[in-house]
Amino acid sequence: MAASATTLTEAQVEALTTRVQHALDHDLALPPEDVRLLLDALMTLAKLQAGIKSRRVGLHKLRKLAGLVDASEKLSSLLGTATGKSGSRKASSRSPATSAEPPAVEAVPPTVEHHALEDVSKGDDCPECETGKLYKYDPASFVRIESQPPFNAVQHVAERLRCNACGVFITATLPDSVLQDGGRGQKYGYGARALMAMNKYFAGHPFYRQGTLNQLLGVPMTASTIFDQCEHLANDLKPVHDTLLKLAADAWLYHIDDTGNRILDQKPVMKRSRHDGRERLRSGIHTSGMIAEQGDGPPLVLYQTSLSHAGELLDDVLRLRSDGSPPPLVMSDALSSNHVSRTPLRIALCNAHGRRNFADLVVHFPEEAEAVLTRYQLIWQHDTEATEQQMTAAQRLAHHRKHSLPVMEDIRRYGADRLAANAAEANSSFGQAVNYFNKHFDGLSAFCRQEGAPLDNNRMERGLKLPIRNRKNAMFFKSAAGAAIADVITSVIATCAAAGINPLTYLRSVQRHASEARQSPQSWLPWTYQSHSSQDVKAA
Repeated sequence: MAASATTLTEAQVEALTTRVQHALDHDLALPPEDVRLLLDALMTLAKLQAGIKSRRVGLHKLRKLAGLVDASEKLSSLLGTATGKSGSRKASSRSPATSAEPPAVEAVPPTVEHHALEDVSKGDDCPECETGKLYKYDPASFVRIESQPPFNAVQHVAERLRCNACGVFITATLPDSVLQDGGRGQKYGYGARALMAMNKYFAGHPFYRQGTLNQLLGVPMTASTIFDQCEHLANDLKPVHDTLLKLAADAWLYHIDDTGNRILDQKPVMKRSRHDGRERLRSGIHTSGMIAEQGDGPPLVLYQTSLSHAGELLDDVLRLRSDGSPPPLVMSDALSSNHVSRTPLRIALCNAHGRRNFADLVVHFPEEAEAVLTRYQLIWQHDTEATEQQMTAAQRLAHHRKHSLPVMEDIRRYGADRLAANAAEANSSFGQAVNYFNKHFDGLSAFCRQEGAPLDNNRMERGLKLPIRNRKNAMFFKSAAGAAIADVITSVIATCAAAGINPLTYLRSVQRHASEARQSPQSWLPWTYQSHSSQDVKAA
């Protein structure tokens, strides 16, 4: 639960304190609005305490945590100017690789309904002037978006006959349109299961909220029922998910990151460290995310919620890597938990994190922060130019090596000069930001030295919004099994979105052909299933 930014005057704080004390003295209940104010205050206090315990959190970051300042890291917001000192620049359309939105899914064509003229026909006299004749003309057309409940209950009544001699039942055959949405006697159709899962794992609507909404709309179903249907869907998707893991093992580029999560039934366990082999008690639960670029195919998006970090997920995936494959390129932040212990790698580090260290210094070191941020702005401008000009990977590398590498070296030189001039101490927040930049310079400047290396890890940061959205609404998983179900379904939905495939149509098709998907999952990936399911695509 996130604390909202609530600003109270001194008089309002005094009045709230008086009301709380009055309620305590007379054993009264506080009104809901006062309870909300107190809850916001407690959440803000908890964030501040956690920030104060961290040695790397300065005043500006504490103010952001408390919601007192804008959390934006745009140069114009940080420096309080329209464009910063580097001048204005035309806004440009971003490519799918850098856009916050997934590739557009092909629009579902509208249902066409014809409305015929009933009173007149072609060749009749004009009813207005009574002189001319009517002739065929282009029809008038418009599109109306209609609403309907997410789920509808349909009772199928099949006629039956029974032999009075042997007692055999003869039951009417169900039409194909019914059987394509589930077997005989199946209460919740494939489409209903797919929609329940998308509401939960993409839209972030908890099971109980879905149940309450459906009951309000006249189709009651419990939260446990919705979970059961999602479990059925996850079982059908598991072979596809396992195949995605195998394909990801041979990717040439990985974006990885993780975010905290909760599993109520998960107890701390002893796990052997990947780095020194010593066993340690592990209790921190994270949802790790990975975007694996295949090179000649759509990106693969995978999630794992467990007692592990993103580096451990990548370690598990790379165990499946084919022998003789070249070292992959890995984009992440500089945390040691993102390191891989066995496979040789080429490392690229996120410049958004490197820049953020300086963005947090605008209060105490405004001159130094502005100098570094305006230089960093040039790097993203150069990357945008490469995208707009549709440069190849080799051309982009040459472009950055010529224009961006001198800027990166200038930032490093500027930081060293300021510390040498005693403008800031080495153990100050500015000194720590400079030390981070220098220590990880090779990884931060990898986009100037390695072909195809990304500039930042923003794609994975955006990809983690799916599990974060679910965490903010549902707050936790009850068990590791529930987390595993979420990982399978969220991974498949996110991979569909990244490939521009309609997830609802795909999830229905895989359920309909579950036995075939188990035998040959490679034929039922989001970008291959249509050739084996042409009838499903037409039906969708």
